[in-house]
Amino acid sequence: MLSLGRQISLLGRRRDAARDRERVLRSFADWRRELAALPPPRPRGKTLLVIRLDDIGDYLLFRNQLAMYRHSPRWRDHRITLLGNAAWKDLLTLLDADAVDDTLWVNKNRYLQHADDRQEVWRQLRDRGFETVITPSRTRPLLLDDLCMLAAAPLRSLGCVNTNVHATWNRLSDGLYESLFEGSGSLMHEFRFNAEFAQWACGICYSGVRPVIERRFDPPIVGPYVICFIGASTRSKRWPVNRWLDLIALHRRHFSSKLVLAGNGKAELEMARIIRHRTGVESIVGTVSLTELLGWVAGAEAVVTNDTMTAHMGVSFDRPTVIIANGINYMRFSEYDNTSTLHVATVYPEVVNRRRRRIGDGPYAYSETVTADIASIKADTVFTELQRLLR
Repeated sequence: MLSLGRQISLLGRRRDAARDRERVLRSFADWRRELAALPPPRPRGKTLLVIRLDDIGDYLLFRNQLAMYRHSPRWRDHRITLLGNAAWKDLLTLLDADAVDDTLWVNKNRYLQHADDRQEVWRQLRDRGFETVITPSRTRPLLLDDLCMLAAAPLRSLGCVNTNVHATWNRLSDGLYESLFEGSGSLMHEFRFNAEFAQWACGICYSGVRPVIERRFDPPIVGPYVICFIGASTRSKRWPVNRWLDLIALHRRHFSSKLVLAGNGKAELEMARIIRHRTGVESIVGTVSLTELLGWVAGAEAVVTNDTMTAHMGVSFDRPTVIIANGINYMRFSEYDNTSTLHVATVYPEVVNRRRRRIGDGPYAYSETVTADIASIKADTVFTELQRLLR
């Protein structure tokens, strides 16, 4: 039976989701009218635009498929442009610059908050004159991917059947595209879905069973160390400070390797300050770039991380990785058992484990979890998985 506090929190999440649904629909209608001010489209032959505006972790699960567009008999004679999220611009420049001919970058915060920035992106897309636009994202935001596709005004548009939480968004979004990919399973891991989509769109796909970063990095420090990534995009996905303190104590009791804190947000800076003051562990929070973080993960003995981009980095380098997850979209992102990937363990709150035992695997939306869920995961449970992987 749900506690009263949890029931109140979940009701608040569902209320906010309903408000968000109406707000996005209103904005989409208003912004779509603004597109009428753009010049008439003049598509140029043999031009392909790939739109991928989701976050860093999503890019890491997609990047092995990006090269398939270059190698595909269907698109190899096309000039390929990527419209990407500026958050992972440096990663693409380092790892995948040769996969496309050209790039355009979107700062999502500025795009969503400032009409001038948004309209400048649309003008650039209209001026380029693309013949074909492909939007591979499985959950496609109306205000981002879809409006950018409409701004490009291609002769052909390809996407997938949308999987937003609101059916009204999905019906509106799907109706904008000429061809839609359905996929073979709604619970398929995101990496495998990307492979299926690439095969549908390109005729070929990446043959690996997990994401891979092929680039080699020199170890940043001497000796074995474990990366502890304490950050996440939302509070409900961040394991709290007291749990990290307990994990550090357990690790020091059984291992001699170093622990290194990592993270990239303001909340993590304060968390790292408290943990360092209490334990003296090393911290690179706020001091390394995204590309430098790759080297730290590549050289680690193991990675312990919240369900965020560093989980997919650890898998991409085949590092033993423990993922601490609150269960949101777990089958798509944190459940690596379904990708035949070794050296990965995911720990969930007991409320998620009980639900899976009761009704089996299924979608688990943001509105079904609260911050207390991830806080309920004990350090000894995480440490047991870390010990198992290090053996």
